[in-house]
Formats: sequence, structure tokens, C-alpha cells
Amino acid sequence: MEEYYLMWLARILLSQSKHAFALLGRFGSAEAIFHADVTQLQQALAHTPKLAHALISNRIPALLDEWIAELEEKDICFYSYFHPRYPSLLKEIYDPPLGIYVKGDLPEDDKNTVGVIGARNCSAYGASVTHRITKELGNANVIVVSGMARGIDSIAHCGVMDGDGRTIAVLGSGVDVCYPTENQNLMERIIQHGCVLSEYPPGTPALPYHFPARNRIISGLSKMIVVIEAGKRSGTLITADLALENGRDVFVVPGNVTSKLSEGTNNLIKQGCPIITESDDILLELGISYRENEKIQLYQKVLESLSPEEQIVYAQIPVDCSITAEEIARQLQKDIREVQYILSLLEISGHIRKLQQAGYIRCSHIS
Repeated sequence: MEEYYLMWLARILLSQSKHAFALLGRFGSAEAIFHADVTQLQQALAHTPKLAHALISNRIPALLDEWIAELEEKDICFYSYFHPRYPSLLKEIYDPPLGIYVKGDLPEDDKNTVGVIGARNCSAYGASVTHRITKELGNANVIVVSGMARGIDSIAHCGVMDGDGRTIAVLGSGVDVCYPTENQNLMERIIQHGCVLSEYPPGTPALPYHFPARNRIISGLSKMIVVIEAGKRSGTLITADLALENGRDVFVVPGNVTSKLSEGTNNLIKQGCPIITESDDILLELGISYRENEKIQLYQKVLESLSPEEQIVYAQIPVDCSITAEEIARQLQKDIREVQYILSLLEISGHIRKLQQAGYIRCSHIS
């Protein structure tokens, strides 16, 4: 139940997360804040009486129940800063949101994430480069984070999904509000291949002042940022600056020196941001060598060729050592005869090899 009280606190103090965290430190929990004495709240927020009034006037159990019901009805998850699903990278930024709303499947923390941003009115060159790079990142199991805006953002989402990868769209509205409206089909596809995410409650419209705040979350969710086309005063540059302030590396795809769409990106290069020209440059920065990328793609193809039952057993076989049928059966809590039958199918198809008195290993060409 504390998670719901945290949602209430995050919603009332939406743009005042520092005050929210300070209150939590003082009262110990969001539930305690919800039930606190009026005088105590007024004293805690003596320098910001409007915030105290907002909290006191919105301590309505029926309203909280309504918000909870809305999340369930719309299949939206709320993760507070203290929830285990809250991204650890996002906690590292200067002003992390107290909570986030998610529609879809939020990737686990151990995945590589790359923010890809750029011009809304991009050129054919920018569109082509974006799609090629993000598709290859998808093939390498790298998650692409962007803002679902027109142009580079939308193409980045499409590219990674075309590469059978996953993506996160960070919105400047509620996760049940599509902006721009023509991206409705894209938004639905993103939810099937990742998630849409926002700090704004359901039903919140996309307002101009939401997007600078949205941009800090894009940079916060990403291990690195890639900028593809940006004008001299592009909003994309705000995200790049926020990323640098939060300790993220910013990489740039060089553009035509005569194009206004490349003025911002080329200026970033002048300021010392490294250049990338292909997905392998990104993978190298993430610590994924070309050979490792080939292995990832090959492993994915292997899994696609197996039945669901075979995939489960194959996943239990380590890359660098052997395992017995008995150990696999115990780990999966399956009948030993069923496991042995599936192992024999995997051996016949050449995916694994049986060692004398040592169990099974993956064949070296697909390990």
C-alpha cells in the first residue's frame, strides 16, 4: 500500500521531487505524510505554504482509490523511486522523479540502453542513418531509448523494433496519451516491444514545458546518447547537455556542413563529442565486440529454431562448462525422462554435445 501513497505524493508534488524526498526523510513514509497532522505538514513546508495546502486539500481516500482504479483499468504500472523495478540508471541523475508510470514491459536493469535523439524535420540522410544504426542495435539486443517525437525519434523506435529489439519511449504526457496523434500505431507497437514511460499521471496532455523535464529522463535511462541531426537551437541539444551534466557520454553522427539540420551536431563535434558512423562504434563503447555481437545474433537465431520446451532446456546449459541432465531436471523441476528426451533432440540437431561422464555442453560454433 505504501507504493500507492508514494504515487499520491508524486502526483501532488509532481515538479517538486526535492520537497517530496525531504518530506519522506522527515516523516518516514508517504503513508505517514498522508495521515500527518495538519500543523506538522505546515511546519515541514513553512517556506512553501502552497505545497502544504496542495497536500492537505488532496488527502482524500476516495481520490486515491480512483487513481488506483484508473491504473488497473488502463493496465498502467507505477514504480516509485524505492520500487525494485525503478531503473537504477535513472536514480543517478541530478533530479530523478519520485515515480514513473509504465505501460508495457520495462526492461531489466542489466540491459544495455542507448538514447537516440535528433531533429523532428530530419533529412532523408538522417532518417536512413538512424534506421540502419538502430536496426543493428536491435539485432545486438541493445535497447533504444527515445521520445516518440516526429522524425529521428520515431525512426529510432521503428528501426530497433525492425531489428527484433526492444525500445523505451519517454513521453511528455501521460502514458495513455499519444503525442503526436499520428503516432498511435507506433505507440501501440512500442508497448508490444518494450514500453512507454512518463513521470506524468494518466490523462496528462503533452504541454510544451513538459518536454525539457522529459528529456532528463531520456538521458537518465541511457548509458550513452547518440545525436543524429540537430539544428543550432534544437531541443535535442538540451537532452545532450543534460546527458553530459549527468555523466553520460554523448556521441554524434556527423552531418552535411552546409545543412542547417547539422549545425547543432557539428557544433557538438567541435566541442569534443566523439563521432560515430556505424553501430559497431556504439557496441564498442558498450563493451560489445563485433565477435560478441555475432554471437548474440547467432544465439538468437538458435533460439528461434527451437521449440519452447527446447529453449527452456537449452538456456540451462552454460556457455563455458558442462551440466548433467539430473542438474537440469532439478533446476527446472521437471521429470528427468522429459529432460533427457529434449537433450537428445538438441544433440541430434547439433546444438549441444554430450561428454563422457561429464554432462552436456553447447557446441562451440554457437556458444
